[in-house]
This record gives sequence, C-alpha cells and structure tokens, in this order.
Amino acid sequence: MFAVVAILGIAIALPFMTYIVLAGILTYTLFPIYHFINQRTRRPQLSAGLCVALALLVMILPTVYLVSELVDQISGAYNTLQTDSLTQVGDYLNSLTNGRLDFQEILSSALDQLRQSVVGLAPNILGSISELLLGFFIMFFVMFYGFREGQGFITYLKALIPLEGGLKDSLFLEMRTVTQAVLYGQVLTAVIQGGLGGIGLLIFGVPNSLFWGAIMMITAFLPVLGTPMIWVPAAVGLILDGKATRGILLLIYGATLVMNIDNFLKPKLVSGRTKVHPVLILIGVLGGLKVFGFIGMLVGPLILAILVALIKFYEQNYMQRKQPQNAA
Repeated sequence: MFAVVAILGIAIALPFMTYIVLAGILTYTLFPIYHFINQRTRRPQLSAGLCVALALLVMILPTVYLVSELVDQISGAYNTLQTDSLTQVGDYLNSLTNGRLDFQEILSSALDQLRQSVVGLAPNILGSISELLLGFFIMFFVMFYGFREGQGFITYLKALIPLEGGLKDSLFLEMRTVTQAVLYGQVLTAVIQGGLGGIGLLIFGVPNSLFWGAIMMITAFLPVLGTPMIWVPAAVGLILDGKATRGILLLIYGATLVMNIDNFLKPKLVSGRTKVHPVLILIGVLGGLKVFGFIGMLVGPLILAILVALIKFYEQNYMQRKQPQNAA
C-alpha cells in the first residue's frame, strides 16, 4: 500500500516538479535573508512574504523576460553566424590547411547541432500562460511555507533517518556544505561570469549578446577553455569584419575581467567549504540540461555532488569501521 500510494503521490506532483525543485533551491538560497528579516520583525509570515516578493521581483520576473528574449535571439544568432562570422572564420581555417579539411562544413554542422539543442532546451515561455502562472503559484506557495516551516521539516526528516545522532549531524553537515559549494561557488560564479561576458558583447556591438551570454554561463564550467570559447571568436570576427578597435577592446575586456572574475569570487564564496571537482560540475550541468531542461543547470550538479557526499559519508563512517574487524 505504501509503495502504491507513494507512486501515485509522485505522479500527482510530477507535472509541477520543476517548480517545486526551484522553490526548494530558492528557499535554501534566500533563507539567510529570511532569517535576517525575521530576527528584526519577529513575524514569520511577514518575513516569508517579503522574501517571496523579493524572489519574484529580483529573480523570477527578470529571468522570465531574459529567457523569452533568449528564445527570440536563437534564430538571429544562428543566421548571423551562418552568413557573416562563420563564413569568414571557415574560409580562414580552410586557407591554413589548403582546403584539405572543409572547416566551413564542420562549423556549420556544429552550429546547427548547437542551435537545435538550445531550441530543445529553451522552455516555451509564451506557449501556455495558464500553466506558467499555475506553476509559479505553486512555487511561491511552497516557498512561503518553506521559509516558515523549513527548519521544522528538516528536523522531522532527520528524525526519520535510521542513523545514530552523531552520524545524522555529520550527514546533514556534509550535504549542506556540498550544496553551498555548488550553488555559491560554481553555479553563481558561472552565472556572473557569463553575464559579464554577455554585457561585454553587448557593449562592443556583437549581435545576439544575450544568447551568447547564456552559452557562456554553460561554457564557464569548462576548465581552461571556458568563456574564451565565445568571446575570443567574437572578437576575431569583429577584427575580420573591419572593426579592429572593438575587437581588440573585447579581447582586453575578456582577458582582464571575464576570465579573472572567478578567481576573485570563488575564494570568497567557497572559503572553508568543500571543493567540488570541476568534472563533476560539468557532467552535472550538461546531464541536468539534457534531463531536466534549464533548471537542470542547478539540479544536475547538486544531485551528483550530494551523491558523492553520500558515498564519502558511507566510506568514512561504515567501510573504515569494518576494515579493522576484517583484518583481525
């Protein structure tokens, strides 16, 4: 009976699981602000309402607008690259190999695959306004009670876990540390880095800068290559197009600000927290995008990081206990 009811419960919640998961992430991220407000007002309902309004005004509405604009820019970026920059870069690379490799065809194929992937991942914001509003209503409802009763829920969940008290505390501490490292040290840094890259493209006149800024948020997870995969070809395209000053300034902007911002942010955001391996983050982002859509950029790395934390917890608290007994 429990299994049947659990499956039915999951089936009921599944259509809105994206909004529920996003509500949990936002509640966790904004909880320090809620705690700060509640300490001064001593009114949990007012504090939770203010945090929900803050999330709506500062995070949700701008994100909906940016994603809708992003969908509009996808076709424009594809057409611009196919007609202008891609042709110039392809011809230049072909000249280096004396035509032995058709870089024009390779780049066109890769760009077409990228366009199809992004179109498939981008949510259809204007497709169903009623479904979007219902999803946001559920999300804000979950956030409101998450702020008010979140700590009580965590305490209840901890009581259900069949572990010793000390092990429960260690497990939750490990999961909280990993979650903070992923959200603040990796995802937030990538978002800021990609946003700065998009602003640079906009300043120096690169078309469809919002689209390429979103792509840079993903490539920012890549070690070594990262955001230069986007802004370096954009700068080269400007130079080849006769806009050498803009191209050189974009190279300077990218090398001094975009590439170095993570060196400044990560030590402050991840200081004292567990370092999560970049390969784990990259697989989590790309796999999360594939499975969950845009929300997967947050959910994917979290799931893998928590999985590794659980494996580490099991190894330290169970396997190492059994080894001396086996040796004896």
